[in-house]
Amino acid sequence: MKKKILSKLFIIGLLPGMFSLSSCLKDSRYVDFSKAGTLVELPLAATSVAQFGSYDISSTPVPLKLVVNVASSAPLSAPLNVTLGVDAAALTAYNTKTGKSLVLLPSTNYDISGLKGTVPANQRTVTLNFSIHTDGLDPLSSYGLPVSITDAGGQKISNYKTLIFVINVKNQYDGNYHVTGVRIHPTLGNFDFDYNADLSTTGATSVAGPVLADLGEDITITVNPDNTVTLSGNANRDVFPTAGQTNVYDPATKTFHLHYYYNTAAPRYITEDLQKN
Repeated sequence: MKKKILSKLFIIGLLPGMFSLSSCLKDSRYVDFSKAGTLVELPLAATSVAQFGSYDISSTPVPLKLVVNVASSAPLSAPLNVTLGVDAAALTAYNTKTGKSLVLLPSTNYDISGLKGTVPANQRTVTLNFSIHTDGLDPLSSYGLPVSITDAGGQKISNYKTLIFVINVKNQYDGNYHVTGVRIHPTLGNFDFDYNADLSTTGATSVAGPVLADLGEDITITVNPDNTVTLSGNANRDVFPTAGQTNVYDPATKTFHLHYYYNTAAPRYITEDLQKN
């Protein structure tokens, strides 16, 4: 008798969940994806419209690629031709929305002849290849190459149709360095230092980073045409070259050899090497 009562209670307990599930399945907010049609899209755009990259200043082409996807309930039975192109209006809209000021990458700095492709029958994707180069770009500017689907072979184009490749350029001195040396205080003695730090591009031949001896403050290093080096300090501390010494960059070892000081009233002399890792 107890078993029959328990069984009835179990069934009664299931009924509200069954009615709820039935209601959900009939709810118009749930989409039958088999009737959603076909959309042609750039899958990466669903994650972020902007794809960031930093590149050395060079005339050598840098290969880039993107994937075009056919979103549908089943793969198409016939090949699908897709065309993409540079979409300057998309970059303007992105700048307006984000408050950024990306500069449209000059047409001389990219080759988009590969931005046409065919999604094979019974498949969903095709990878398109193109290239950029950074020669002549301003290291102080950030550039954008906006690429959008312009033709989907008669199929509907998704809202995820645009990717903006954000291009920052860095010079040959940009990178991570092993920093070693000594700072000589006039009364407190020597302060040795040994650490790693990043130098970031600030101009065509200049970099800056937190490498002012053991203090870890920013200094700017500019490489002159003869590989001598000019130093400048930060808003709180000026630096000066040590008399009788030369600040130089050795391209063979990718090392800065620096001799400088701060505080003219009571100089703190610094001898420092920065070797690129």
